[in-house]
Amino acid sequence: MIELIYGAKGSGKTQRIIAKANARVAHAKGNTVFITPVDKYSLDIDNNIRFVVTGEYGIDKDCGLAAFIKGMLAANSDIGDIFIDGLARIGNIDPVAFIPKLDEIATRYNVNFTVTLSMAEVPDSLKRYL
Repeated sequence: MIELIYGAKGSGKTQRIIAKANARVAHAKGNTVFITPVDKYSLDIDNNIRFVVTGEYGIDKDCGLAAFIKGMLAANSDIGDIFIDGLARIGNIDPVAFIPKLDEIATRYNVNFTVTLSMAEVPDSLKRYL
């Protein structure tokens, strides 16, 4: 399953995804991961959530992020929820093209994704994830 949190820059998307991740970890059946391009919010994330800063791993393309996520899932099959804050800020990733790839990963590995997007309007191709 994919869930999108969208809005204009400065509309509180990051705070909403952090609150959602912190609330989810208390009831999660598996492990929870929070992926972000910056280390700014590490203290706001519950200690039981694996906090990953993509800049530390040189992820700059959508195929690199997809491979990174699949690698995490291969190493830990107990991951049930992955939260991605600022998808468009992770290198040269086009969210409109990448979200369907996440959907394939979610279906294949039985993982839930929650993603923030800085967009005033979601394109028609992504509206099914709202």
